[in-house]
Amino acid sequence: MSRTLISMIEQMEPGVVVLNGDLTVSSISSMIFLIFGNVPRERLFEGDLLGLHREDVRTKVAETLRLAHQARRHIPLSLKIISTEGQDRYLVVKLFSLAEREPADDKICALFYDITPLILAERKLIRLPVTLRGEIHLLKPEEIVFLKADNIYASICTESGEYHCDMSLGAIEKRLSGEMFFRIHRSYLVNIAKVRKVHRERHECSVEVGSGEVRLPVSRDKLQDFLVEIGLK
Repeated sequence: MSRTLISMIEQMEPGVVVLNGDLTVSSISSMIFLIFGNVPRERLFEGDLLGLHREDVRTKVAETLRLAHQARRHIPLSLKIISTEGQDRYLVVKLFSLAEREPADDKICALFYDITPLILAERKLIRLPVTLRGEIHLLKPEEIVFLKADNIYASICTESGEYHCDMSLGAIEKRLSGEMFFRIHRSYLVNIAKVRKVHRERHECSVEVGSGEVRLPVSRDKLQDFLVEIGLK
């Protein structure tokens, strides 16, 4: 995780959840109610934690918690993006085990840091949360050269490297400035300021971006609007 993000998190009060071995909730800090204000207090304490997640992600959550419960070494921070009532929240989550007198009574502690204010301003991204080799980074939009679709996720390419983002390309596009980024292809979103050269041939068009080593296609249905956007028409 970048040193800048670490210093930001150190100044935050985390939400704390302590789980029993069967994944029922043992204790909760008051900050959790501010982060997950849409979840009734009684619901947090009834059943296990998996019941609070969508069915399609429960297996992944269960496996993550199992590894945390059995871990005997450092567990990397993870980034979670949740949407409730049309609002996005960006959370950095830290999991670790708590030892009790009896091993069978060991618990899991989860710390939730709400970094949404660092990410969004008026529902637009001022920093994009990404990961690289297990570390979380917050990229400024102007650092991004282009973004490409990666199934339901996206790859973020900068001059210094390629990062993974848990958001889809379409979701990111809606949250970035339309004056800075343009969707040149269903698979590519480009930072207009990073376009170095436009190659026009009879039936196709492409652009060189960044240092010029990467060439991206411009789809036919996007071409005219793109040429207008960059002042070539």
